[in-house]
Amino acid sequence: MELIAKLILLSVFLLLLALVGVLMQVVENEPKLHGRADLTPERIAQGKHLFEENDPSRIKSGSIAKVTLGQEELDLAVNYLANQYAGSSARLDIHKGQLIIESTVKLPANPIGRFLNLKLKLKQTNKLPQIDTLMLGKLSVPVTLADWLLNYGLSKIQPLADWKTFAGIIKNVEFDHQRVIISYRWQNDLPAKLRGILLSPQDQQRIEAYQRRLTELTQTRKSRLNLTELTKPLFQLAQDRSNIGATDAENRVLILVLAFYVNQKDFNNIIPQSKIWPHPTWRTVLLNERDDFPKHYLVSAMLAAYSGTPLSDAVGLFKEIEDSRGGSGFSFNDIAADRAGTRMGESAVSRLRAKKIQRLMATAQERDMMPVTIDLPEFMPEAEFNRRFGGIEGAPYRQMMEKIEQRVGALPVNQD
Repeated sequence: MELIAKLILLSVFLLLLALVGVLMQVVENEPKLHGRADLTPERIAQGKHLFEENDPSRIKSGSIAKVTLGQEELDLAVNYLANQYAGSSARLDIHKGQLIIESTVKLPANPIGRFLNLKLKLKQTNKLPQIDTLMLGKLSVPVTLADWLLNYGLSKIQPLADWKTFAGIIKNVEFDHQRVIISYRWQNDLPAKLRGILLSPQDQQRIEAYQRRLTELTQTRKSRLNLTELTKPLFQLAQDRSNIGATDAENRVLILVLAFYVNQKDFNNIIPQSKIWPHPTWRTVLLNERDDFPKHYLVSAMLAAYSGTPLSDAVGLFKEIEDSRGGSGFSFNDIAADRAGTRMGESAVSRLRAKKIQRLMATAQERDMMPVTIDLPEFMPEAEFNRRFGGIEGAPYRQMMEKIEQRVGALPVNQD
């Protein structure tokens, strides 16, 4: 028995030693990459233009189409996703026949190393790309194991059936110099088939719950509602539901439902079964006595809750710049609504503040969630905006943004 015990202890020791050896190959002291996604209004404009050029809804169902994506756009997207969802930096390079993604993840303090450096090389095939090599630090991962890890990771995000549906429309992916060319067969029912990639079954159930409550709240003779008439009861519902579910998930879906409602959008295109749900009555929703502020506030909150603050800031700023070029004009009060919504959406999905924001928003009045805006400049054409504030790089612009940030930070819903 004593010999068996010693052999077991020796085996455990050797296993731990081997594990430490592997970790020392994987974890490193120096990062390969630095930096984060740079989402500027110009980059947002490029993405918008790219989508408009390749909008699949214009294509006849069953037709074969091609889309070309440049390295710059893909690199930005990969870097942004890596930063938002893994707290890491990333880089993408496209060469003839292959695509290379590198990423650096900063690890918690430990005695082995501070960084995990990853390098994934995909090779072109007759249809979908395949993994050629996967390096974790200095360790080369066998392709079979790398494929399994990829499938496992995708299944944790969404059911693999949804990804297989998506992959089924792709006919070919070609890697050329600094660009990817994708050939696909578009089907009009594809958005419905892929709804699980956008919204999990659990989130669809949550949406139905908040839609039903919203339907009750809008069954009124009022043609106009204050936003707080919706936020208070819906966040009260979120508090009740969070007792048996995830607080951040409840808040995220609540914000999504409100953002859709104030913009008078339904969920029919992404959740077909929502057609049989009770439908809220469209009402004009006001915040600070304006019907545009709820749209700014809630769209920014939604973007912050789902995509992160940098994207929300850039999209809000991009809209204001577009308005200054022929729309309603650049408005700092719209920016204030954007920023207030962003802060709320950010807190709503924060592990530390999700429950607190529920309590605060369940009783919040307008003055608690939206700053004073009456004295902020608005409706400025581009020439006037540039003359008065020096564009978005000017010192007067930065000073005005600091004032807005101070007001937003002082709101009761943003107090710790």
